[in-house]
Amino acid sequence: MGIKKLLAHKYLVAQVVLYTIVITWASLAKFVVPVDVEVKGSDKIGHFIAYFIFTVVWFLFFFFSERRSENFTQSVVKASVICFFYGGLMELLQATLTNYRSSDWYDVLANTSGIIIAVILLKVFENKLIRFNKEKPLIA
Repeated sequence: MGIKKLLAHKYLVAQVVLYTIVITWASLAKFVVPVDVEVKGSDKIGHFIAYFIFTVVWFLFFFFSERRSENFTQSVVKASVICFFYGGLMELLQATLTNYRSSDWYDVLANTSGIIIAVILLKVFENKLIRFNKEKPLIA
């Protein structure tokens, strides 16, 4: 049983690291799109979805890595703060490190909207998540 819990924690760590790398790459990479199709607002929708998922992934890491399920609120706050500041950092790096990407406050707003909706959804499922963590804790 101890090995199972250890592997579950490693899975959560790998999940957080991988998604953070994906967000970093998507924020700083130069994309070459062969077909120039512009859908108004699609960039902001992408930011919203990416940071919604980013917040949930970080929440899952904190919540299921903690030893007590009473840490729900702390896990939500930690995940939200990390994602918010990371999004701001990515916008700052786009402005300073790249000449092919531009920083946009509307991107920060879209990121923040994704974070807020993730927090609301997590709060809606708070009791179920706490109950699940008590019944089948990944880390004891």
